[in-house]
Amino acid sequence: MNILITSAGIRGYLIKYFKESLKGKGKIFATDCSKYAPALYDADNFFILPSIDNNNYKEELLKICLVNNVKAVVSLNDKELPILAELKNDFNERGIKLIVSNPKVIDICFDKYKTYIFLKEDKLPYPKTFISLDEALREIKAKTLEFPLLIKPRKGSASLGIKKVFDIKELRDSFNVYDNLIIQEFLQGDEYGVDVFSNSNLKPVSVFIKRKIKMRAGETDKAITVCDNKMIEFINNLVKKLGLYGPGDIDLFKRGNEYIVMEINPRFGGGYPMSHAVGAEFPEKIIKLVNGEPLEPDLIRYPNNVVMMKQYEIVIKKF
Repeated sequence: MNILITSAGIRGYLIKYFKESLKGKGKIFATDCSKYAPALYDADNFFILPSIDNNNYKEELLKICLVNNVKAVVSLNDKELPILAELKNDFNERGIKLIVSNPKVIDICFDKYKTYIFLKEDKLPYPKTFISLDEALREIKAKTLEFPLLIKPRKGSASLGIKKVFDIKELRDSFNVYDNLIIQEFLQGDEYGVDVFSNSNLKPVSVFIKRKIKMRAGETDKAITVCDNKMIEFINNLVKKLGLYGPGDIDLFKRGNEYIVMEINPRFGGGYPMSHAVGAEFPEKIIKLVNGEPLEPDLIRYPNNVVMMKQYEIVIKKF
């Protein structure tokens, strides 16, 4: 089986994980829009794709898959997911599985205000969230919303554009400079990253929980494993209601006895290597999905209190 990893970027570790899971029974190809993406050079072969807003992107992606007998495509780029979600049926008819949730799920996850609406409608805990500056100011005046607050792009990723504001002037200034922002209450408490995997019936079969110790550039840099049956039950309920398919990454806070969801990412998360190190095996699960094999639940088959720390590699190439 041949698998294509798109928007490979700096995630060479994922390509290595897929190679290990294939056990020589297929090849791992990679794409990116830049030859300076280091993960490309861990693949068996790589291709430079046009950027996702290029008219030739879809045609070139399909051509790569057909010429190289690719059976599954996994994207690591938030902005690519909506495009692939729309292409699922077309690619599937050609024998190529796109490991991506349906367009509605992608839209809910990518738009942080729609994430808030989804959580609210399903009676799941959520941070107070506003797209209207006036509405937020009314709550501040009524003392039902307090500083500091978080300002975020409504459609953003990798923690880009997130700002902590401490007074009304900062809040107004942000809205005067930028469009499509949301305002969220600033949460205190322990922050967790959860790697989850759902099968073809959209039911979670794996949940790996990490309490975050340190973040770097929007990704978990240091974390410790946590075995929490109550949180697993909460995540199961959330994922089933959403209809997530394949790998997902959920960020949440624990405040008292309540779990408050901040973000849902319908893809591999930046902290996945830590879950993989303690037995997550999501690449192996993707291979089984594509082969139509059943996935056995392994919801809490990992050790507690294991500290995980990232380090980085240098890739040298002569062009």
